[in-house]
Amino acid sequence: MSVPRVRTSRPAWLAALAGFALPLGPTAALLTLGPSCDEEDVEDAYVAVPLPQAAREAAHADDELEVDADDVLLPPIAAAEPGEAPPATKPEVALRPLPLGIRGAGRTIIAYAAPRHGSDMRGRIDGGSTFAIYELVEGTDCPGEGWARVDHQGFVCLKNAIADERAPALQPLIPEGLLVPFIYAKPRADRHGNLLVEVPRFKSKFALTQGAEPLEILAANHQYAFVEEIQIPGHGKVMLDENEQVVPLDGLKFEKPSEFTGRELAVRPIPAGLAAAWVISREAVLRRQPSLKAAIEGPLEYHLALDVKPEPQRGGGARWLEIPEHFGPGESAWVEADKLRLWVAGPALSDIRDDETWVDVDVGQQTLAVMRGQQPLFVTLVSSGTGHKPNTATPRGVYRIRNKLAYGPMRNRAEDAEDSPYHVEAVPWVQYFYRRFALHGAYWHDGFGHRKSHGCVNLSPRDARYVFEKTGPHLPPGWMTAYEHGEHPGSVVRVRKGLEPSPDRRTEVDPGGDDEVLIARAEPGV
Repeated sequence: MSVPRVRTSRPAWLAALAGFALPLGPTAALLTLGPSCDEEDVEDAYVAVPLPQAAREAAHADDELEVDADDVLLPPIAAAEPGEAPPATKPEVALRPLPLGIRGAGRTIIAYAAPRHGSDMRGRIDGGSTFAIYELVEGTDCPGEGWARVDHQGFVCLKNAIADERAPALQPLIPEGLLVPFIYAKPRADRHGNLLVEVPRFKSKFALTQGAEPLEILAANHQYAFVEEIQIPGHGKVMLDENEQVVPLDGLKFEKPSEFTGRELAVRPIPAGLAAAWVISREAVLRRQPSLKAAIEGPLEYHLALDVKPEPQRGGGARWLEIPEHFGPGESAWVEADKLRLWVAGPALSDIRDDETWVDVDVGQQTLAVMRGQQPLFVTLVSSGTGHKPNTATPRGVYRIRNKLAYGPMRNRAEDAEDSPYHVEAVPWVQYFYRRFALHGAYWHDGFGHRKSHGCVNLSPRDARYVFEKTGPHLPPGWMTAYEHGEHPGSVVRVRKGLEPSPDRRTEVDPGGDDEVLIARAEPGV
């Protein structure tokens, strides 16, 4: 496989700052990779090409804080003088205050709710990223430049930051024309998880060329994230990861993320009396009559979006859904109902404001809608938990997104290590709503419309990015994680099955606090 060279270089100041990094705390080391959910049976491999992100130092910050950034409103429009045409009316627009400056993080920096280490976390900024500051403030235990107020009503300690001119960028960084932030691959293995060939990882290009022993042999059931492919004379093609470690390309099986995407209803509305539907079987065919004995008129493309009458008809050896006037005026087409998924609106949530954006997941039909008030904006297919094993069903209820993560690792819980091992790196667009359960992008399968996960709600990369950008808490530019709080609440997520009621769990004390610490403090490469 040939992959375009798309990567950024490590800022020159980063190495200098790394020398001032404090030792990684034992708590952070313990919480590096935590339990999460993802796909039950990883399917056929695919190719993916991605970009890196500004390189990051593997040191962990244990200090930082943040302040309140109140929006500034435009001044009122002055009244027109007599005889003058009135000025064009403009709506009041909330403007973000201009930053005092931009700083580059030399290592992981935590944003806090107050200029004090140990106060509530607002989010995380990784080494190599830049972020805006709005004022310097008084605080405790922060040498050097001290504390600064940042986005999301937070504060950071600037002792591991330096002035920078690069504009902060929304995370994760995605190269133009690509779907995901990295090139993903795993070592080739048989159906039982036995490696077909050992794939070594070396500390550096120099270590490879000098014949050094590898750091490790890549593990089966593990998806690895790389930033680029290069050619090394005498050693062929290799892959580089974020830490400049080297893996020979031979023996790797590359993922090709799904290109499936859902339906924006402003672009393609659902006709009155019909329902949005998608083909979820590669064996779906069209017939002119609702009968298995009727002649087949042709196949339907996998994941094709359709408009159908929502009431199935029984007979002819199956249940059928009608596609009105598919063959022309008055000439319907018929498809077996079990070959399609339909989006069906759920019960109204009475406490949702008309201007509030929220997410509605139906595990019965394996669909998701982005809603505004009671109106759908976007509908798509997902893959929820299989429920085949304990704790792998997606829990039903009404929740809020408690924290968002641009990307991060997910792996099986310790109790599932033998039964259901998996470890996926750099899972993008993660939104935790309850304990270890999240909405997130899945780059390793194209089975949307089928239950496939260990409990999370899998979305295609395009859909995951769309939903991530629509929901709160919004991720400030340059930040890797953000937590909801009073002024920046998380968007509502409802998980239901058809029209059955879902318990309201927004006020429950979520015992998944360890996951929150883990996500905030996880240090890549540790």
